[in-house]
Amino acid sequence: MALSALLVWAWPAAHAHAADLLGIVETTLDRDATLAAARDAARAAQQAVPRARAGLLPSVQGGWGRSYNRIAMDDFPTTHYWQNGWTVALTQPLFDWSRWTAYRQADYVAARGTLQAASAMQDAILAASQAYFDVLAAEDELARASDYLHALDAHLALIQRAKAAGEATLVDVREGEASRAQAQLQRLDAQSQLRLARAALERLAGANAGALARLPAQASAPALQPADVEPWVTQAEAHGYAVQVADVALTIAKFDTEKARAGHFPSVDLQITHTPAGAGGGYSRPTTTTTGMAFVTIPVFSGGETTARVNEAKALEDKARDELEAAARDAAANARDGWLRVAMGRERVATLAQLVQRNETSLEATRIGFGAGSRTSTDILRATEALYASRRDAIRARYDAVLALLRLLAQTATLDLDEVARINTQLFAGGAARSEPPPVQTPVRMPVAPAKREAVVPRATAAAVGPVPTTQAVARAAPQVTAVPPVKQAPPVPLMTQAAPVPTVKQAPPVPTSAEILPAASAAPSTYAPIVP
Repeated sequence: MALSALLVWAWPAAHAHAADLLGIVETTLDRDATLAAARDAARAAQQAVPRARAGLLPSVQGGWGRSYNRIAMDDFPTTHYWQNGWTVALTQPLFDWSRWTAYRQADYVAARGTLQAASAMQDAILAASQAYFDVLAAEDELARASDYLHALDAHLALIQRAKAAGEATLVDVREGEASRAQAQLQRLDAQSQLRLARAALERLAGANAGALARLPAQASAPALQPADVEPWVTQAEAHGYAVQVADVALTIAKFDTEKARAGHFPSVDLQITHTPAGAGGGYSRPTTTTTGMAFVTIPVFSGGETTARVNEAKALEDKARDELEAAARDAAANARDGWLRVAMGRERVATLAQLVQRNETSLEATRIGFGAGSRTSTDILRATEALYASRRDAIRARYDAVLALLRLLAQTATLDLDEVARINTQLFAGGAARSEPPPVQTPVRMPVAPAKREAVVPRATAAAVGPVPTTQAVARAAPQVTAVPPVKQAPPVPLMTQAAPVPTVKQAPPVPTSAEILPAASAAPSTYAPIVP
């Protein structure tokens, strides 16, 4: 009875509302607390620009006071009186190289926050996709384990009847019972894994995910385009979010070094003070003081602190440069590994599909041989185990191939809702080819760049990391799904794979990058626009 309830939960009726990959990703982006924290951090980083600008603008301060005065002079009576006064002071920095450097640096600080939020969005998409496919794989595994158990139950019943008729031995019965116990254990493990996968998905979505849309039997991972590994490696080395963040961090470190050197430079400030004071006893009229003064501060000797700060900043700059090199190397290695997993994943899925067919044929032949007396019960048990083991591997390989593609896109900083929508449409449409190439981002340069560095970084805007806007729903060709969530669009992607057409929707603000996006190549029908290194 418990198994029946679990199976009803795992395989909903075809007419029920079910969430597909895109719907799960959209829900996660709206409700994931980790992503929300990254967006909050990005908004905080945007305040670096107005805060640094304030250091270059004049500051005005005012004050009011009341004083008690006692004047004692020889041969004169002592005078006591109260006096009121207020003051206004305006200070305008005229030359302060450290403040000017901080203002130039602020754009990169804001850009780093935006890039980190974009990277967190990719992580959330990957986590949601992993959780979605884990649930589907667990449901398939539970169905496979149940079928395996039913097959062994039928064989065990056959062996028991044969033993009663004197045509089988006790050893055959015991082997059948042992195989059945192993199948029961597999089913229990599958039930536990399904509950755990459901819990992980609900943790990301922030609520009960409900029924999930199942992939069609013919669905497969999209093919890579371009098929060569080098364009993907080049894209990852230049535009991977880890590389972009490290690149911006190096620029920030160079500004820190320049600010430390500014400790050797003089600074000039203009200060104007106006102080009217009320009349007090012994005075016939109030006193008012207005002062304007230019302060020139020249550092002479600080005990070596400024030199130490410069040396520290240089060391941190070297550290940031080494981290950028390490990030680029890791990005290239991860891209090669991801490309290989995608390529081998598709071959593995095809090979396992053939293996399942051959094991089915082998099991049928073994059963015929058992009926003719040329095969034993042990042969049937082994053939049955081989068949269902290959089915288990095929189930996992099918979902791993899609996840490998998503991870490769994340390593090249091209994974967003647009790409998820394209993959989702192709999976549920059975692999239809896409008719249009995706849009390509245009290069964006920072408005203020360092004097000795021409770095290309994104223009930092709070809107770029805000909540994903809601747009019109996207129709998906999935026969199991009758209602799907609305699509929330993310920035365009410069590189992808083959996918089915997606309805046109409004584009959300693009996620910025710190390097020029590769130029668009000529689009070819039914393929994604190739990456040009």
